[in-house]
Amino acid sequence: MSEQQHSSITRLCDVAVVGGSAAGLAAALQIQRQNRSVIVIDSGEPRNAPAAHMHGYLGYDGAPPTELVVAGRAELRKYGGEILTGRVTAIDHEPGVGFRVEAGPRLTVHARRVVAATGVTDELPAIEGIARHWGMSVLHCPFCHGYEVRGHRLVQIITHPAGLHPARLFAHLSDRLTLLIPATVEVDAGELAALEAGGAVVQGDAQRITEGPHGTLTGVELTDGRHLAADAVVVTTRMRPRIEPFVG
Repeated sequence: MSEQQHSSITRLCDVAVVGGSAAGLAAALQIQRQNRSVIVIDSGEPRNAPAAHMHGYLGYDGAPPTELVVAGRAELRKYGGEILTGRVTAIDHEPGVGFRVEAGPRLTVHARRVVAATGVTDELPAIEGIARHWGMSVLHCPFCHGYEVRGHRLVQIITHPAGLHPARLFAHLSDRLTLLIPATVEVDAGELAALEAGGAVVQGDAQRITEGPHGTLTGVELTDGRHLAADAVVVTTRMRPRIEPFVG
């Protein structure tokens, strides 16, 4: 079997792994090497899909995220592991058997154990245009993409108090960092004072991401009409676990 679509399929295995990105494939590989049968069910919607390159991952720094997945799938198949395409909609406990994993109306997997490797989704702030640049000129992690914007004009939109924590790391990467802090967000005065010493702090609310003639990000427009020029924008997302099949 491969990850092709099937008209109707019911399978039995020792372990079903829900989610087939790096974590799910790594778990499946180790389980399969313990002589247990494994089926990975993957919907093909990884968290890092918007990113063109991944960084900080040994052996794959600068490579497209899909390259790691392709290599991981090949390694798993080498040991007899299977990968099926599907979106898991329900997981039910079957007494004396294990679990029944439903992936749409045409795929059912019965497994003794289930590994949850579904990851999280990023909920972006409600700012016009921000989703269009997410994973490219709008970023959140100084380790994933901070090096690529070192020395650039950066605007970090602080959406909640924890947003100040990565600000210090971005300030180390660029001395042209501007923090945009809405009046509704309460931040630690001591942390803010330390950051003010090394960069600009602006009070206000972001309204939209501005673009140049070719769609290149140029900055952030505030609700009061002010504009902050930028080459890249930093936001802190709210991460939502993909747990729906496990709690239904």
